[in-house]
Amino acid sequence: MKTIQIQKKANYQSSVSTIIAGCEEVLNQGLVFLNNLSEKDYTALCSPHFESSIGEHFRHWLDLFHSLERAEDKIDYNLRRRGHKVERDIEIAKREIDSLLIWLTTLNETTLDASIKVELETLVSLTSINEVTSTLGRELSFVALHATHHFAMVKLAASLMGVKASGNFGVAPSTASFRRAQ
Repeated sequence: MKTIQIQKKANYQSSVSTIIAGCEEVLNQGLVFLNNLSEKDYTALCSPHFESSIGEHFRHWLDLFHSLERAEDKIDYNLRRRGHKVERDIEIAKREIDSLLIWLTTLNETTLDASIKVELETLVSLTSINEVTSTLGRELSFVALHATHHFAMVKLAASLMGVKASGNFGVAPSTASFRRAQ
């Protein structure tokens, strides 16, 4: 895996993988958002627009990161903590983000490039568990982008409650690059 030079405005060392740097950006965006959100807003349901609270969205994408963190020879995205207290306690979510940021510092290019099996479900109509081969780097990229997707939904839910999130919260890297090019 090659490290691509990061353009100006980034604070990352060139020796840090841009995949890890991207994950750090996403996790830090989540942390900044939570630091500006009340516990009440974290657990509120914005019915009828959303069926899940901000806390439930955070638990979901945190679960995906945890699937990577605990993986030894296989990533299992089907292991979820639905109903876990992280959905109701904003401080637990903050601690989990901090823990994931520390975990990211233990990764290196060799770890990112290593092949790993991934177990996931692919059908809504019936249970169908599939196993594919990937790399940790590719899966980290996916999980970070998936978190960003949830951030976009969370940003909308927060706005319905009168809470404003930063401009780049919930913005995909490709969208940010497109906007910079305009």
